[in-house]
Amino acid sequence: MKFLNLVYTGRNTLALYLGGLATIIVAYILGSLPFVFDLSLNFPTLVFDPNSPSFIATYGSTRFLVAMLLPFIVVFFSLLLYLRWAHKRSLNSLITSSQAIRWKRFFGFAFFLLFFFSAISAIELWFNDDLNFISWNFNPSQFWPLFLVTLFMLPIQAATEELIFRVYLFQGLYLRLKKVWISIFLSSFMFAVMHFSNPEISQLGPGLLLYYFMAGCFLALISIKSEGLELALAFHTVNNLFGALIISSNWQVFHTQALFIDSRPPGSLMIQLATGLFTFCALYFLLALKYKWKAFKLLD
Repeated sequence: MKFLNLVYTGRNTLALYLGGLATIIVAYILGSLPFVFDLSLNFPTLVFDPNSPSFIATYGSTRFLVAMLLPFIVVFFSLLLYLRWAHKRSLNSLITSSQAIRWKRFFGFAFFLLFFFSAISAIELWFNDDLNFISWNFNPSQFWPLFLVTLFMLPIQAATEELIFRVYLFQGLYLRLKKVWISIFLSSFMFAVMHFSNPEISQLGPGLLLYYFMAGCFLALISIKSEGLELALAFHTVNNLFGALIISSNWQVFHTQALFIDSRPPGSLMIQLATGLFTFCALYFLLALKYKWKAFKLLD
């Protein structure tokens, strides 16, 4: 469990952790101010409703995506600086227990995930009797600005969530509780709660939080087993890029001008949860085979 033990490389007083949480909150608020000013100055009569397709269409989907991602950018660099100067953690110790960040592992898993997600989507379309729900949506004037925004901002947004939940909170909980599974469950629960405001929750109900909890557990487990954050970063980044660039819908958090627009209604909560469970179990199994990971019981 070298990944969890990286927490001991820095300073870890309770006061520092409280200061870190305050830093995250303040940085997020500061990062949200440009959107507030833009909305009040340029759209004074527009009623703010991030779950409304008409609001996003009026404000601009890519413009709104920038507004959503900017707070994460501010949080990312603020927390990095705080971890470096307050906690005395090096950048390498935040990512991996290896001597250097394993970019080959990151990009290898990322390309595999692109193939995996594309294959699942293709299979689903192949067996669906009605293809009218999905439409080709490529518009160069809309897609290329979206591509640039997602290429530069979405990986940082994913890295921000991983830095907060799989490093700061997960390792911090383990530091004090000394229990791996409890730390996994608590940090994953916090990860799920953070997504409570997502439009998917209003469509499918709070039961969908179980999907985010499963995602948090999966990301925590592969971080422990691989002794680093590279695989979790790859999954989180590709998952978000796929949802923003390849297939989008008007009820998901990334409502963008992607290559394909899926006009289906949200569907069944149980199907969403079952699909998520299958995906996480299948990916973990494949990773365990590739890297020869040992049994769960060795975590404690």
